[in-house]
Amino acid sequence: MGSSARIVAVEAVPVAVTGVRPFRISEGQASTHYSVILRLLTDQPGLEGNAEIVSAPPGKPEEFVEEIVGAVRRYVAPALTGQDATRRRTAMAALDAILKGRIWTKAAVNVALYDLQAKAMGEPVAALLGGRHADEVPVIGPVIGIMAPDEMAQLAADLVGRGYRAIKIKVGETPEADIDRVRAVREAMGPEAALRVDANDHYRPADAIRVIRAIERYDIEHVEQPLPRGDMLGMAEVKRAIGVPLMTDDMVATPADAMMVARLNAADRVKVKVTKHGLDGAMLIIGMLETAGIACVLGHVFEMGLAAVAEAQLAACMRNLAPPHEMGSMQPMGIRADVIKDELQSTPGRIRLPGGTGLGVALDWDRINAMRMDKQA
Repeated sequence: MGSSARIVAVEAVPVAVTGVRPFRISEGQASTHYSVILRLLTDQPGLEGNAEIVSAPPGKPEEFVEEIVGAVRRYVAPALTGQDATRRRTAMAALDAILKGRIWTKAAVNVALYDLQAKAMGEPVAALLGGRHADEVPVIGPVIGIMAPDEMAQLAADLVGRGYRAIKIKVGETPEADIDRVRAVREAMGPEAALRVDANDHYRPADAIRVIRAIERYDIEHVEQPLPRGDMLGMAEVKRAIGVPLMTDDMVATPADAMMVARLNAADRVKVKVTKHGLDGAMLIIGMLETAGIACVLGHVFEMGLAAVAEAQLAACMRNLAPPHEMGSMQPMGIRADVIKDELQSTPGRIRLPGGTGLGVALDWDRINAMRMDKQA
């Protein structure tokens, strides 16, 4: 396809999928996941860029579906219509000039522009990212939400039995209950698999230190975001007082946030999400943190295959990372719903990068239409 293709329309397709069990974190719980499928259509038939805008986290989303769809129709579509399919940075600059914030929406626009540009050039997205150094990306098992300790332990043991070598659990209730959860999970899963613990902004520094010191004996790979996102000084205090690596997620919404984490020595690791930062933003943050000696984990708990493959494409091209990564799915809610035809994780714990141009996956419009929220009556 020639480089003269231009964007002629932008579509936002809201989708929802309901699981068979709720997924609970300290901030709330949800049984339904919401995303918006973004389509950048061009004047060349069959050439379009796609991405998934995730409405997250469950129970307390930062951008609601209605806001995302409204932003796409009112701002994204006018900014991108008429843009050259291969001039990604120009298109993003046009959007930034008229729309502040909305980082999750803009992140997906950035991914869709990468997908479109790569397809127009006849290349995989990885070629625009500098090229792959691997064809497979290691990932953790489906994240386990807050439940009774024995329920969490059983799910963890099942995941290890299926072949996953790293498990992540959610905590964030009381110190005693959370310590029991970690103990039960570690005892059930055995010593071989890595264990990650995420408290989702729940604790104050003193309680976070107490909990983390109590669970250090259970061989924790890292503890993620035990404090509210605004308390970087508190995170630095916790980091100095514990003996396991500390990771932040919510504190880093922008490259400036990542710089502040590094300057305050507030974390050993940073969770970077293509769903939140886009491909360009994620690469910038990873590069900045590499200079500061801070490694990154990629991914997001709840995302379908369109978002997960974008995370995986970047993971296969970057080196300052701390795998396995956390590319998500609907499995934490007990289902396997997806919007793509491809099976990314044919082997538990490994995503194999697809071939082909762009992101390399095909949308499944039968599934999307079954999930879409704006069906005509």
